[in-house]
Amino acid sequence: MIDVSADIEIAASPSTIAGVMFDPQRYTEWMTGVSRVEMLDPALAPGARVKHHGTFMGQDIVWTTQVEAVHFPHVLTLLITDGPFVGTTRIGIQRSPGGSQVKVHTTGALNGMPFVPDAMVATPMKAGLVADLERLRALVQA
Repeated sequence: MIDVSADIEIAASPSTIAGVMFDPQRYTEWMTGVSRVEMLDPALAPGARVKHHGTFMGQDIVWTTQVEAVHFPHVLTLLITDGPFVGTTRIGIQRSPGGSQVKVHTTGALNGMPFVPDAMVATPMKAGLVADLERLRALVQA
């Protein structure tokens, strides 16, 4: 089981941050591992799916997420339904004295790679998540 989380303070309102974070068409602006997305279902509503294309650890990968729950602008829960990793990602955005506190928490398991130790994937996942949140902060605060 892989369990990775990161958080960051961003000097912006939850709705401004969610406007970027919850919009799959903006993922390429702040998520380094995503090179393009395909909107399979256009709405931000439970059941909506997005296919992601990108790279991880030098490998081209494709995965699909499905909205499990959304409470704009504070919570988005995504199921990662296929790809090299399956699980859940929860994004929480709460107002704070400096703007908003953003937390991303991903749990799940490698899919079809039983020979790869979880730690070999969790460490670069965590580093990527931290870097992505820094890019998000720079984008939103610009």
